[in-house]
Amino acid sequence: MGMFWRSVLLLLGLNIALLFVNCFGADPFVQYLLKVSYITASPLGTPQQVIAVNEKFPGSVINVTTNYNLEINVVNGSGIQMRKNSWQDGVLGTNCPIPPKYNWTYRFQVKDQIGSFFYFPSLNLQRASGGFGPFIVNNRDIIPIPFAAPDGDIVIMIGDWYTRNHSALQADLDAGKDLGMPDGVLINGKGPFQYNSTLVPSGIDYEIIHVDPGKTYRVRVHNVGLLTRNGPPVTINGKLRATLNGISFVNLTTPIRLADQHNQEGVYKLDFPNTPLIESPKMDRSVINATYKGFIEIVFQNNDTVMQSYHLDGYSFFVVGMNYGNWTEDSRGTYNKWDAISRSTVQVYPGAWTAVYVSLDNPGAWNLRAENLDRWYLGQETYLRIVNPQENNSTEMVAPENVRYCGVLAYLQHDAEPYDDKAAASIVIGRPQIFFSLLGLLSFLMLITR
Repeated sequence: MGMFWRSVLLLLGLNIALLFVNCFGADPFVQYLLKVSYITASPLGTPQQVIAVNEKFPGSVINVTTNYNLEINVVNGSGIQMRKNSWQDGVLGTNCPIPPKYNWTYRFQVKDQIGSFFYFPSLNLQRASGGFGPFIVNNRDIIPIPFAAPDGDIVIMIGDWYTRNHSALQADLDAGKDLGMPDGVLINGKGPFQYNSTLVPSGIDYEIIHVDPGKTYRVRVHNVGLLTRNGPPVTINGKLRATLNGISFVNLTTPIRLADQHNQEGVYKLDFPNTPLIESPKMDRSVINATYKGFIEIVFQNNDTVMQSYHLDGYSFFVVGMNYGNWTEDSRGTYNKWDAISRSTVQVYPGAWTAVYVSLDNPGAWNLRAENLDRWYLGQETYLRIVNPQENNSTEMVAPENVRYCGVLAYLQHDAEPYDDKAAASIVIGRPQIFFSLLGLLSFLMLITR
């Protein structure tokens, strides 16, 4: 073989090596399609309209591994709730809703979040009709788990269920009514086994989980229910509402950081009170002005008669204390500051308090809310606005190219044609496609050197 071909092969070999480094040294890239639609189902024996994902109820599973780069194409509306940049968060304060027949693509990386999660629609009470599905993040091989690898995974999505759809439940709350007792409990979208012919009608499909003797299984349990128990939300201006520190949050029509970028004033207020308001509760768009790279202490005081749960998007916080009675300054002396557990959702018992510490290292606008769906809908939420004042806030991800505009910025939205799902695949993994191309190039090199 001549010097010319030796040089060509050397250069091609270097290029191939670089391609392999770029393709296989980088973190994997995975694409999913989640198509949200209505279907008719009878989980409790009564035909009703439910929200399906890819024609399934519950929806399709997203199964990835730590460090995967995800591209999730959602057709007409779903919230992807994990730690990521706030342009991809899926709530009204950070994203505009996806109109019917249109789509929006989430792009983010899962980082150090090994465990079981679920996605769900975050607008109004849509989760009461479904639209949720499991989201699994596996550990990389180099990150050990404190138990032997199980023989299989079992996903259980359990929650209360109403035969009235989300629109009817929303109308009840808007009319000042209590939602009342749920009509039943579903496991993986299916109703109860007929343990009693009087209480449970015949013909209801129920979940069956198959296991083999002697094998070990990991059970991933998700609470996709609406509420722990109905309780008194407050009355403001004749309307039934729920509050945090006396503020009942009014839904934003323009996302917070989008308004900031376009210098739109009056979209929200940075005046959320540090302590409960002494005067009468009010409806407002009050947001917490949090300090980037600072620590914040949040104390949830539950003077109600029902269990409450709270969630903070974009963060895991440290649960440093909880106790019955009223929280006081002296309660800090009981905090666990050494090995507090890290969570993104925390429970607060009736007549008790729970305190958490948050390290504010993720800039953006992040939703803090009650997990009881009726309380969330009625205004028991706010946002933490976290901006880096230095470096022109360069530590925050910029708005993506596909950002949607709404509210006072709706004039900037220029929609393309409605989404055409005929050309889409449900799951596409991009890296192997490059690998096959490289194999073809290697075969070509072998031919020309003969």
